[in-house]
Amino acid sequence: MADNVANVAIVGGGLAGLAAARTLHKSGVKCIVFEASDSLGGRVRSEKIDGVTVDHGLQTFNSWYPAVKEILQPGEYAALGIRYFQPAIQTLTDDGLALICDPIRAPHLIPKLMRSKARSALSFRDLLALRRWLKSELSHRSSLELRSIKQKYIDEDVKTCESLDQRGVHRRTRTVAIDPLLCAFLFDAENESSAIFAKWMVATMLRGNLAVLENGMGELSAALARVPGSEFRMNSPVTALEEEGDGVRVTVNEAETEYFSHVIVAVDPRRESELLGSPEVPTTSVSSWWFISDEPVMEEGLLTVDGTRSTPITSATEVTAAAPSYAPGKHLVAANHVHPRGSNPADGPSVAEAQRGLGSLFGVNSSGWELVKEQKFIDAIPLILPQSLQRIGKEIGERELQGGRIALAGAQHATPSIDGVLRSGQRAANYVIAQLEL
Repeated sequence: MADNVANVAIVGGGLAGLAAARTLHKSGVKCIVFEASDSLGGRVRSEKIDGVTVDHGLQTFNSWYPAVKEILQPGEYAALGIRYFQPAIQTLTDDGLALICDPIRAPHLIPKLMRSKARSALSFRDLLALRRWLKSELSHRSSLELRSIKQKYIDEDVKTCESLDQRGVHRRTRTVAIDPLLCAFLFDAENESSAIFAKWMVATMLRGNLAVLENGMGELSAALARVPGSEFRMNSPVTALEEEGDGVRVTVNEAETEYFSHVIVAVDPRRESELLGSPEVPTTSVSSWWFISDEPVMEEGLLTVDGTRSTPITSATEVTAAAPSYAPGKHLVAANHVHPRGSNPADGPSVAEAQRGLGSLFGVNSSGWELVKEQKFIDAIPLILPQSLQRIGKEIGERELQGGRIALAGAQHATPSIDGVLRSGQRAANYVIAQLEL
């Protein structure tokens, strides 16, 4: 296998492309990764601004995700420098901030739980109904991409909002906690996402802890990119692909042409549609802000959502409460705003509105905060609507193929999560390996 020099190209150096490169390498297949920008990682990357680490939007790492542990070596995983948030969330209610946690899982938070406005966010009947809603998912322990979902369940799938209504989850906890959390993690302002996907996402949060990486989320991309024998060509946008006989002609920068036996396309939905004419998938846009505060914003590292919907903030946290290395000696606050589907991010909240909203959310004076960076990600996150659940499954299917020699990967072919994106790259690479009859 070590001498195998099968000519495989990967278009896109995001997590899906890097996972594909790693999977090919394990089977002795060498590849070339074409990346249009000057850095790897896609949206999962970081930058330094005046000594402050800023990720591409407020992102979190889930310690449960099995794909990360499977693709990385144990030593590589340990070296990521995972810094955990508390196993709880905060939500803003009309009475103030309410802490929601499992006292058995986080007994050290019980004093804080007793002091918070938890009663303003909890409905016992909602909690019982929520457990019934999650029951079918809690018995599973795998990535959603590794399952063979029966067609019957796909046909019966509905929007998350409808599924919660059907199970009787429609009281106070739904309003101030569940709906805001789903918006934050599904990047879905209207709760239109597949109920099957939403249950899986909620279950992953119950199984693992949210975290960031010590030196920024880009460390995950950097670790994945350490693939011996793989060649990375930066600033090399692929502008055309065409199957010809026993291979694929790849055109770079509208000029240079090379031939490969197989190609894996792992780019965002818009770029894939432009390159291959793939069907468009629904997406959502996100705005993010990073601020420096002179004073601590929270005692514990907690993800916070707005259950009152009185601010433009979908989710926020003081990143340095979990990972001080993001801004040594300072207090770094990050926030996301998920735009309604089809809206123009340019018409969304301004920096000033976001800053005031964060002050209201945390109950602090934010007027003196310093803006580090504002970010706008247009059509960044694919939505998994009930009718699009067909593209998630154990085996690569017609949706993930363009002819026999081009396989597709990326969040639009999986769950839009780190785990799902890695699985999509792994799946596409395994298809190519099978075609090469290794």
